[in-house]
Amino acid sequence: MKKALVGLTLLMTSLSAQSAGLDVALSNNTANIAFLLNPYNFRAGGGSELAVGGFVNETGDSLIFASLMAHGVRTLPDQQYNLAAGIKLLSGDIEVGEEFEDAAGDEEKVGALALGFKAGYVIPSRQNPMEISVEGFMAPKITSFSDAESYSEFNARFQVEIIPQAVTYVGYRRMQFDTNDFNNVRLDRSVHLGIKLTF
Repeated sequence: MKKALVGLTLLMTSLSAQSAGLDVALSNNTANIAFLLNPYNFRAGGGSELAVGGFVNETGDSLIFASLMAHGVRTLPDQQYNLAAGIKLLSGDIEVGEEFEDAAGDEEKVGALALGFKAGYVIPSRQNPMEISVEGFMAPKITSFSDAESYSEFNARFQVEIIPQAVTYVGYRRMQFDTNDFNNVRLDRSVHLGIKLTF
């Protein structure tokens, strides 16, 4: 799994992207950081976004990931909808939490190749465009590796373009694995604040 992530990272860096970016999302207990190639701009609409990054939380869970999302735009009179689909590859170690009393502190190695879908609605504004979006990833048993049996992730986000090179957002993320020994091992279920910079 880690070799696949390294290979995808090398592929991404070899591509001639139009631009790059950095996406940082923080809550009291989690941090999610991603380096972006050809970052998606919700006002501009379509394009493919490549991302490589990591996720950590206070309980000791840590993941590295790479994703590829293809974005499209649907325009109606005075309205714009953004749709996307893609894949996300994850690998890392998770700590079994206190909800599993007999196994709290046990470590599981997990990996997954998840399919993802996203839908967003752009709120019209000439100065500071805004978008409301929802996104989900899911990996069944057949594409889950190591100790993982399945993976699921749900994200909701409200974001505002401050300037063309900076977007701030508030979001909610729910992320969990089922493993060989435990169901619903939760990595995140919280509200976070984030910023996305392009350069």
